[in-house]
Amino acid sequence: MALGVFLFAQSLPAAITLNGSTLEVRGDKTVEDALKASGIRPKPGDLVAVDGSLLEADKGKPFHATINGQDVSDLKAKLASGDIVEIGNGGSVEEPSDVVEEVIPWEAQQEGDGAIHIIEGTGQDGKKSTKTGKTSGIVVDQVTQEPVNPVIRNVTPDVGDDKVIALTFDDGPWAEQTGAVLDVLAAYGAKATFFTVGDRIEQDHGAEYVKRAAAEGHQICTHSYDHARGSGKSTNLGFMSHEERVAEVEKGYAAIEAVTGTEASRVFRTPGGNFGPEVIRSIGPLIKAEIGWNIDSGDWNRPGVDAIVEQLENAWPGSIVLMHDGGGDRSQTVEALKTALPCLEEQGYRFITMDELMQYPLS
Repeated sequence: MALGVFLFAQSLPAAITLNGSTLEVRGDKTVEDALKASGIRPKPGDLVAVDGSLLEADKGKPFHATINGQDVSDLKAKLASGDIVEIGNGGSVEEPSDVVEEVIPWEAQQEGDGAIHIIEGTGQDGKKSTKTGKTSGIVVDQVTQEPVNPVIRNVTPDVGDDKVIALTFDDGPWAEQTGAVLDVLAAYGAKATFFTVGDRIEQDHGAEYVKRAAAEGHQICTHSYDHARGSGKSTNLGFMSHEERVAEVEKGYAAIEAVTGTEASRVFRTPGGNFGPEVIRSIGPLIKAEIGWNIDSGDWNRPGVDAIVEQLENAWPGSIVLMHDGGGDRSQTVEALKTALPCLEEQGYRFITMDELMQYPLS
């Protein structure tokens, strides 16, 4: 009797909703039976090339169907009363292809022309696929993930009526001449920013001068660990490998922190001021800002005390002045400071650190 009841139930039609209309499906009650009962004749899709052009008509998917929202591809799929079925034309099928994935490197977008270079955002590489159709031979490129490009804001501090100047010193500490620079700054109550070279801190009593500079309120930053010596030719981190560039910054920080016992400033100056795209890619995530300059004192070339003084006395409110306490004999620098600082002080100028300068609005 149970078998009879089952067979009777199986013989009853399935009442379904097909494309919004009620339909009774008999027989095996499959999608194929529903098509026969409805009279619907789906049009097959096409076989297309990787660029979307037609290769063969009607060689794509034969139909499109869902049962209760779930895709089905088998005409023999069973239906039950109450099912909601959608059936329509088949979709296109893309030819088989060979696919090569490539990275799209992110690139920093530059804005402005100021001497303070602030990185906003974190770069993220994109992705591109190149498809070559196995039937057509057609080649197409497709960006599958857009790169995320950080912005380098090259800004200038708006100091208003404040007559402030940022004196910066590169390449030290360097024997007693760093001490001589500190003596002159102390005599005039001037604060400065020292962009130190890490391996100089570790020799010739360099640690003592860094400790003194920090204790006297000067800002201690890194100018790399060894000024891009070796593959960087002592001038450009861009000549180095990614790993070398990262090491130059991280080891520079470590040299400062070993002496001061505090986290090193993330304000950085690249050797030679060479802050190109590859350098930005490597060290951008490691720094807060890269610092250029408005006035090059020229002291690195030892042009004579008067020439250095002339450059210093041309400073204006908010300017960043490049000088050196290391990299060779800096006696001209020391003597120029003795002349220029009192002159500028008489004009109402104050001498502040980069951190202090960057507290002003930056635009």
